[in-house]
Amino acid sequence: MFLQFVKYNLVGLVNTLVGFSIILGLMYVGLSATVSNMVGYTIGASISYMLNSKYTFSSSVKSQKTMVKFFMILGLAYVLNFVTLQWLLTCVNPYTAQLVSAIVYTVSAFILAKKFAFKEAR
Repeated sequence: MFLQFVKYNLVGLVNTLVGFSIILGLMYVGLSATVSNMVGYTIGASISYMLNSKYTFSSSVKSQKTMVKFFMILGLAYVLNFVTLQWLLTCVNPYTAQLVSAIVYTVSAFILAKKFAFKEAR
């Protein structure tokens, strides 16, 4: 499980770099920050699904159902991140709140993806 978590984070680094490169590139050519953000995050999340499916969880099942589960998990992890952030902002500095919230997002998304989206890859 530790090795999978490391792979999950490496995939996260790749999809973040690609996503932000797309965001910045689209903004550079004149698209709005909002549209650029939406496109960049959509492509980044899609890369995350493909790489996590293949390399992190070694899933042989390629289905729309698995993909939908994965994106729902990312949404749920984001909600957990947001709630954690809002709560922590009431009692710690914003930088600590962001760091802890990012950890909540990463760990919850990994566990949920492993247990629900890619459970056949055990």
